[in-house]
Amino acid sequence: MNNNMQIIQNEARPIFTNGHPDVAHLSSQVRQLTRKMEDLNSEIRCASYEQADYSGEIPAGLDLRLDVRSARKLRHLRKVIFGQDLDTGPAWDILLHLFDSYVLQRRDTIGNVTDGAELPGATALRWIERLERDGYINLRDDHLDRRRRFVELTDAGIGAMTKYFTGAAPNRIAA
Repeated sequence: MNNNMQIIQNEARPIFTNGHPDVAHLSSQVRQLTRKMEDLNSEIRCASYEQADYSGEIPAGLDLRLDVRSARKLRHLRKVIFGQDLDTGPAWDILLHLFDSYVLQRRDTIGNVTDGAELPGATALRWIERLERDGYINLRDDHLDRRRRFVELTDAGIGAMTKYFTGAAPNRIAA
């Protein structure tokens, strides 16, 4: 059995053995497991990059001119679509996380966004407030748990991110 399946079984087992599985709790656990697996896959990819030997010299035969031009074009495209303040840093990380969630049809809480964008809590809250004020995201109260708030892209946010990725598609570097 592969390692990821073992993790799923170990995490899911307590839900079924407590006598009366709650569907909402089970759904929450499945979402958490999915995110854990995504994180594990991301860590594996990052580890392979970290193990590679990058001495700073461009390998013979590798022409990076196209990649550099693409990266610059994409940075310019972000500035045109989102403006100077939102095209990099925490705002961009939050927008990327929320667009990923939108594409995967996942619902996010403020905590999920903070963790997913890998930001300190205060920084994430400040930028979430700014993005809401600018009309890119909505905050919605959870009617089942008043301590929790959901974060989602607005139609304008979805449109801007779609416009960016549509413009980014012909380029080889997309972040």
